[in-house]
Amino acid sequence: MNAKDKTHFLIDRSKCIKCGKCINTCSGMVIEIGPDGYPQMKEFERFGWRGCWRCQHCLAVCPQGAISIFGKKPEDSLPPAPKEMGGYMERLIVNRRSCRRFLDKNVDPKVITGILSTMAAAPTGGNAMGVEYTVIDDKDRVEEIRKVAYAKMDADAKKHIYTHSFSDFYYQKMKESEKTVRKGDLLFCGAPHLFIAHEKCVGKWAEDSKTNCHLAAAYFELLCNAHGLGTTIMSYSAEVLNELAPEARAMLNIPKDHYTGLIIGFGYPEIEYARGVQKDRSAKTHRYTEGKR
Repeated sequence: MNAKDKTHFLIDRSKCIKCGKCINTCSGMVIEIGPDGYPQMKEFERFGWRGCWRCQHCLAVCPQGAISIFGKKPEDSLPPAPKEMGGYMERLIVNRRSCRRFLDKNVDPKVITGILSTMAAAPTGGNAMGVEYTVIDDKDRVEEIRKVAYAKMDADAKKHIYTHSFSDFYYQKMKESEKTVRKGDLLFCGAPHLFIAHEKCVGKWAEDSKTNCHLAAAYFELLCNAHGLGTTIMSYSAEVLNELAPEARAMLNIPKDHYTGLIIGFGYPEIEYARGVQKDRSAKTHRYTEGKR
């Protein structure tokens, strides 16, 4: 079977107005005008750089809903976000922050399922979609992993053995924070759930794989906040699992050759905030405006 046939690219000629938008948004440049004047898919060798990127831009851009691909129908797609969403996104970002005190309860599974369903659309380099998501959605399982990792981390600290980014000073500051902000858990901050984006990280595309994981973590974190959940982005916890407690990492069932640079802890926040903060990064924001220097 030619790779083109696997796309199941179909045009509803009763709807198509031959506007050409599908051709002009096709990253793989595999859509062309056919002999009858309607768009058609060219033959191609394989998905990716040598053919279709599986991005579904053709389905999404068609104003008439005349295109279906990969068995996906345009009427089943969500509509674009309304323009007033800009203001809501500004409020979301200004009000999101690291949550280090969580309620000791599981998040509604339907909420987690909804977020993960949306995460299917998180961007990846070349639309490769090679990132995998590991979610520990039961607080008791998180506690099992935490106990193993925390015991090894604390035992090593007594011998002044730390991850590559830590030292006696930093570890003691984190231990001190357990009395207040981290609620007795410097490792996972008592988060009832964990999310880890990971991908096989080898060869010339290794840096792309890392970027894909970071993008996924950022999207997941914002989605959680949009649903009223608290989140904390944890790089030190990932270091502990990777460098000090491989037995705890093994409990996650993540392949050894997968990059795991960040862990997102999430759950219902114990403390609600009354307002956003007022940060100013204008001194570190560089804009080029015509006629001004």
